[in-house]
Amino acid sequence: MFELSQLLYFVTIVEQGTISKAAEVLLISQPALTRSLKKLEEELEVELFDRTKNKIILNDNGQLAYQRAKKILEMSTAMKSELIAFNKATSTISIGSLAPAPIWALKHLLKEKYPDLKIEEEIDHKDSYLIDGLRDEKYTIIVLNYPYSHKDYQSIELFEEDLYLSLPPAHPLALFDKVSFDDLNGESILLLSRIGFWNEICLTYIPDSHLLIQNDETVFNEIVRSSALPHFRTNITLMCHDSNNRINIPITDEAAKIKYYAVFHKSKKKLFQFLKKEITNIDWGKIDI
Repeated sequence: MFELSQLLYFVTIVEQGTISKAAEVLLISQPALTRSLKKLEEELEVELFDRTKNKIILNDNGQLAYQRAKKILEMSTAMKSELIAFNKATSTISIGSLAPAPIWALKHLLKEKYPDLKIEEEIDHKDSYLIDGLRDEKYTIIVLNYPYSHKDYQSIELFEEDLYLSLPPAHPLALFDKVSFDDLNGESILLLSRIGFWNEICLTYIPDSHLLIQNDETVFNEIVRSSALPHFRTNITLMCHDSNNRINIPITDEAAKIKYYAVFHKSKKKLFQFLKKEITNIDWGKIDI
């Protein structure tokens, strides 16, 4: 029986017009390509080309064979793509979230529950992007700041994250026991990038502040240690590691408090139902962020 490679070689010869051009495209020698074509014709028990001294011309058999070969190759490509997607869906959990903290929690719990599964992650502040990704099966589970109401999907409440201002004791704002975004607007504030939804909150509520955005977390932490610049923490990050001898002041605005919800297709209920219980018992001190 003929092989897929023989059909690929045959289709390439037809589309390139000559064996020599096809050999260049396929990166094989002309004699090897000629032998492959001859073997294909032997196995099909028909000639696919009319041969003259200097060229070969596709005959009627070849025309039909070309059409069928194209379909077989397209089907084989589709089969491979479907199998890769199926394998990924059954061996990989892909998380899409509007902020980092839910990813830290979900990865921790999922790795404990399903140690053999691969976990992928992505942060995006647009809920529409996350929902579309869930519907298109780009994500297995997403995290929004509201319960998603749809008959095919289930939402589980996770936890609340509250924003704090972190600053050295000598900073003038360290005298306050709470602050608002209005108090911060116009200040120079150190900000770590890739924090999703929180970036948008800062840009919206303190538009006149000088946000010193850092992409490298190591550089960010070094600036925190060596400067008097304020930066943001949350109740979650405060539970995960110490505050480097800084004062941490809660921000009172409602926009500085966000409640997270995990959303997944109801067909994945058995996979994720355990989160409802385990998320309330999570030990943030054991989570590597």
